[in-house]
Amino acid sequence: MRAHTLIDFEQNVLSGLALCGIDARAVTKMTPLGVAVSGGADSVSLLCALVAIFGAEPLCVLTVNHNLRAEAETSGDARFVESLCARLGVRCKRVDFARGAVTRCAEERGRGVEEAARFLRYRAFDDFIADENLCALCLAHNQNDMLETLLMRFLQGSGTEGGFGIARRRGRVVRPLLDVSREAIEAYLRARGQDWRTDATNDDARYLRNNIRKYLVPLLDDRFAGWKTALASGAEKAYDDNEAVRALCEGHRWERDGDAVWMDAAAFCALPRAVRRRLLFAACDTVCGGSRVPYYVVRKVLDWTANKKQTICTADAEISLVSAKIIVKKRQNKATESGFLAIIKEDNGSVHLVRSVQSGDCIRAKDGSLKSVQKIFGDWKVPADDRNRIPLVQDVSQAGQPIVAILGAELGYSDWMV
Repeated sequence: MRAHTLIDFEQNVLSGLALCGIDARAVTKMTPLGVAVSGGADSVSLLCALVAIFGAEPLCVLTVNHNLRAEAETSGDARFVESLCARLGVRCKRVDFARGAVTRCAEERGRGVEEAARFLRYRAFDDFIADENLCALCLAHNQNDMLETLLMRFLQGSGTEGGFGIARRRGRVVRPLLDVSREAIEAYLRARGQDWRTDATNDDARYLRNNIRKYLVPLLDDRFAGWKTALASGAEKAYDDNEAVRALCEGHRWERDGDAVWMDAAAFCALPRAVRRRLLFAACDTVCGGSRVPYYVVRKVLDWTANKKQTICTADAEISLVSAKIIVKKRQNKATESGFLAIIKEDNGSVHLVRSVQSGDCIRAKDGSLKSVQKIFGDWKVPADDRNRIPLVQDVSQAGQPIVAILGAELGYSDWMV
């Protein structure tokens, strides 16, 4: 039984590499295969299986210490990986981010600590691939991660861009465990007598993924037989749809004009809505360097017609329809008020601000009383990292400039409308 468990798992890893486009014969000392190892069960199992398949010589490990948790825990993970690699005879490189670096990056990018950690980690991956001349770098995302990601993106309102889950391969980053369950991973490690580290933040209820893993997945397992197969099938279809929309976008390019990009308005408005949406996000990404653009703003632009002059602003971008062109440019005169996301002028003369939450914000409840927005976020169990991402709509044309909506559904929470 133990031998079958080991052989089956290692064969699945080899098959997973093939699905990622990795020819086992290409893994050599001159073009080694890299493995990102955190110390958790997934990456430890992947490393052990790859050593069993290829031996230690053509492998190279990277472990990243984000320095987000307590020193003893986060450094302990890194030391565990270094010790494991020494025992297996595998070369290991350790990267330590300075304490506070991830938080500062999150503040600069405005997308939360998790996203900042991922951004910095993948930058370290790129450097590692180049420095070591790797044929590929293996990450240990597994079948459970894929299903959790699909559920998370559905709850966050992702379109076809995110509806197909985790890619098997992106550049030289590959994920050979995507068809392997977490149960199989732990069974393999137990069969080898190999321990692993457990990240305490995996139980932190502030993170949406953890809530999905702890509460939603067990419910689906109990009540909806076959949901995993159905979700995986839907992801395959979403991938096909995504490729079709991406191909349509390829035929329509933004023209560059200094710090702005533009496109013929009539041609833009004639395109399918899904294509226009993606082109808009791409344009904003180009001129604003990845700053977040609320979907509420993009939805407004998608409703524009080609024969009417219009303008809408986000914190970093200005999108306008003028002189028969759709123009996206970086804002030069940003609103000075903290937290502004967008300024929207309606045809009836009303003016709305779409912005993030600020201290003291309140909204009218059904009984006419005022309720703290932060208290509502607490009731919805919105993590701290998500709170600044939920748009509030403030009607500044009314007396008292009341907040009239909380658009929580944009991130998988509720909507609160006055």
